[in-house]
Amino acid sequence: MASTSELGTVYAALILSDDGVEITADKLQTLTKAAGIDAEPVWATLFAKALEGKNISDLIMNVGTRLFD
Repeated sequence: MASTSELGTVYAALILSDDGVEITADKLQTLTKAAGIDAEPVWATLFAKALEGKNISDLIMNVGTRLFD
């Protein structure tokens, strides 16, 4: 099961993506702190690097498309 820190970072990434803002570790940490989540900085760094240059909306919309190719 995912930790509160991990989930908070995921939601922060979704918020940034929805607003069209670049996802960086600093912005992820700022959002999680504003939400009252004491997330370990490693989560923000990992998610920022993993999502660098990717469109999260496209990732979400294409989750199941490979199953039916």
